[in-house]
Amino acid sequence: MSSASNIPSLFLLNRNYSSWSLRAWLVMRAFKIEFETVMLIVGTPEIPDLNTPAADELMLTAGPTSKVPALHVKRESGEKHIVFETLAIIEYLAEDCPLLWPTERLDRAYARSLAAEMATSFAPIRSYSMNIRQRHAFDPELYNDKAEKDIRRLSSIWDDLRSKAATKEADEGYLFGRFTALDAMYAPVMFRLRSYDLIPKVQGKHAAAYVERILSNEYVMEWEELSKQEKEVIPRDELYY
Repeated sequence: MSSASNIPSLFLLNRNYSSWSLRAWLVMRAFKIEFETVMLIVGTPEIPDLNTPAADELMLTAGPTSKVPALHVKRESGEKHIVFETLAIIEYLAEDCPLLWPTERLDRAYARSLAAEMATSFAPIRSYSMNIRQRHAFDPELYNDKAEKDIRRLSSIWDDLRSKAATKEADEGYLFGRFTALDAMYAPVMFRLRSYDLIPKVQGKHAAAYVERILSNEYVMEWEELSKQEKEVIPRDELYY
């Protein structure tokens, strides 16, 4: 058991809007890794929006990149160290908690490949601002060919992995049967699909069921409930698209 002074601190932005904050937080909650939460709140009278001097100063407290999530940890010497970028945080945590990734070596490699793809690709879908509190009717004018291509790719990944995992005895409804860091990487996508009425565009019965499985995950639901308690509004993320 870590002493209170050695518990890592996870820096996050407003839960309603910050997809990357959700990913790191979800991994740590799902695997019961002890941490303290440091919320950086934008949308207040003092810090009304991102990309303002006040917001820049606030974000710099997270780390050298001025981005979240950032995990502040202590070395054995007591020196503070900042682990930034979600995948780096996941890998740091996985050294002490290998169950963050699938058990089989090739499954781990594939999961890491897909996690990296999620981090670097799918710009059309990620251009739909994450806004958990919002609900919009499907808008065909905004659903372009590139967004459709993204959903086809995601559907293919989810349907393929879930069709295989569903045959396993200990299947819990996730991509490799049990929950892993890869499932956390996709969680913000599910909120986007729901907010913009894109779930019907998901192809394949296994993929569609997987979307609902993530949205009904107890920690995803906990995050959603916490996001609803936030009163702050970030104007730039209230835009429809």
